Amino acid sequence: MPIDPSRKKLVFILGIMPRSGTNFLSNLLQIHPDCATPRKVWEDYVLSHADQLASYSRAVTAHWDSDWGVDELTRDGFDTALGKGISQFLDGGKDIRLTITKTPSVQNLDLYFRFFPKAPLLILVRDGRSIVESGIRSFGWRREAALHWLSREAKIIVDWVRDHPRAENGFRLVRYEDLWNEPVKALRPLLEFLELDTERYDFEQASQLPVRGSSDLAEQQDQALHWDPVEKTDAFNPLSRHGSWNGFMHYRYQQVCGEIMQSLGYPQLEMTRIPWHWRLRSLILDGLWLLKKPLRPIYRKLNGIREPGQ
Repeated sequence: MPIDPSRKKLVFILGIMPRSGTNFLSNLLQIHPDCATPRKVWEDYVLSHADQLASYSRAVTAHWDSDWGVDELTRDGFDTALGKGISQFLDGGKDIRLTITKTPSVQNLDLYFRFFPKAPLLILVRDGRSIVESGIRSFGWRREAALHWLSREAKIIVDWVRDHPRAENGFRLVRYEDLWNEPVKALRPLLEFLELDTERYDFEQASQLPVRGSSDLAEQQDQALHWDPVEKTDAFNPLSRHGSWNGFMHYRYQQVCGEIMQSLGYPQLEMTRIPWHWRLRSLILDGLWLLKKPLRPIYRKLNGIREPGQ
C-alpha cells in the first residue's frame, strides 16, 4: 500500500563542516527500512544558498499590497511553499516515509525554519581536530585557514541553538563520537525523534557498518579518497586522526577553536606548561591572519581560488 503523503517527511542533516561524518550518519539512518536518500543528489546544499531564496521572496512579496489582505502570515506561507517545492524535488516521489538529505555545511542555518518549518533537522558536530586533520589529508586544506573556518561554523551553530530554545522539538544536535562509541545509545533517541519504529531497526548492522570515505584507509591503501564500502576492523579508529599532532598544533587549535568548541560539548584541552615560543608563534599567526583577512578576497579572485565550503 502506498505511503500516505501526509506521513512522508524530509529530514535534513547539516554537518558543521566537510569531514564531520554526514555520510556516516546518513548511512546509519538508512539501515531503517522506512528511510532512503534522494536518487541522485548526494549533498543538496539548498540551505547554503537560501540567502538567495530569501532575497527572491522579499523581492516578490514587496509587490504585494496590504490592502489586498496580504499580511505576514501570507508571506510566511509563500516561504513555506518555496520550501515544500524543494522538499518535493528532493523527495523524488519515492514511496518511502522518510527521505534523508545532507549537506556538510551550516551556512544560512538562521533561515532553516523559515523555509522548512516542519522538517526535522539533525546538526552533526565532531571533534574539530579530527575534522581539520581529515580535511588536510583528504583535500589539502591549509591548517590555519581550516581552524578559522571551523571556528566560524561552530559559532553559527552555538548562536543558532542559543536563539532557538523553543525549537528543541524540531532539531537535535548530534555528536559524531557518540555515534561511533555507542551507536545503540546514540541512535535510539534519534529514531524516536524521527518517529521511526526502533523495533524495525537493526542495531547489530549499525555496529558493523562498513567504512566509507575514510582518509585513514585511503592513505593506508595508497589510494585516492573514495566512498566504496570497506569492512571495518578493530584497528580502525576515526577518533584518533589528530594523534600525530605535536604540542603546538594542539595549542594553536585551543587558541582558535577551544572556547567555541567547548560550547558544543568538547572540553578545552588541559595544557599545564606552555612554552613562551608557542605563545609568540601563535600571536604572529593571529597577526598574519588579521592582515590576510582584508586581502584574501582580492587574492583569491585574482587567482581563481574558491573559499573552502563554497
